[in-house]
Amino acid sequence: MRRNLIILAIALALVSSSQGQTTFASITGLVTDPNGAVIVGATVTVTNLASNYRYTATSNGAGYYTVGQLLEGQYSIEAEAPGFKKFLQKGLSIANQELRRIDVRLQVGDVATTVEVKGSAALIETEKARISDTKTAETIKDLPLNTRTLWNFVGQNPSIVTAASSTATRRFSGSRNNQSDASVDGITISNGRDGTQITPLVNYVESMAEVRVEL
Repeated sequence: MRRNLIILAIALALVSSSQGQTTFASITGLVTDPNGAVIVGATVTVTNLASNYRYTATSNGAGYYTVGQLLEGQYSIEAEAPGFKKFLQKGLSIANQELRRIDVRLQVGDVATTVEVKGSAALIETEKARISDTKTAETIKDLPLNTRTLWNFVGQNPSIVTAASSTATRRFSGSRNNQSDASVDGITISNGRDGTQITPLVNYVESMAEVRVEL
C-alpha cells in the first residue's frame, strides 16, 4: 500500500503528539444566483473522476456548502436548484489536506439545461494562510537525487536546511528541532520530543504515493 507523507513546520512546539490530523481534502464555496443573492438548499455533487464515487452536500442558510473527506485526485463538481440551470465544472485537481474554494453562480433557466464552466479553478488555496509543496512519487523518482530517501527531496524546498545534529536533520525557516512534525496517512511519525522520525518508510520513495511539505 502506497502512503501519503505530510511534513509540517509550525511556529510553536507541538502541544501533543496525539493531536488529530487527516490527509483528506475539502471543497467549499458559496452558491449564488445571477444577481449575487445566495441560494439556500442547492444540491452540490462532487465526483472523483477515477473511481466515479460521488459526495453530496446542500448549501446552508447562508448559501455555503462544504464537501469533505476527499482523496487526492481529479474531480468534477455539479450544482443544481429548482428554477436554475445545472452548473458543471470538470478537471479540478485536489491535493491531500487541501481546502479548495469553488464558488458557484447558477443561471436562471430550465433545470434540464447544463452550464459547463470551461475555465480551470484557481491553483492556490484562498481559505488557509500556508505555503505548501506537493509532489507525487513519480515526480520525486525523476529528481536527480543520489538516494531513495524522501528527506533528500524535503531538502530541495526553500527555507529548509540540514541541521548539525543527528536527530531532526531538517530545520524549517530557522525552527528548533521540536518545531516540526511528519505524518504518514494522518498518523504522526515523530517522537514528539526532538522531531526524530520513527519509521523506516520515509527512507524509500516507493513507499509513498504523495509527499506534501507545509511551511
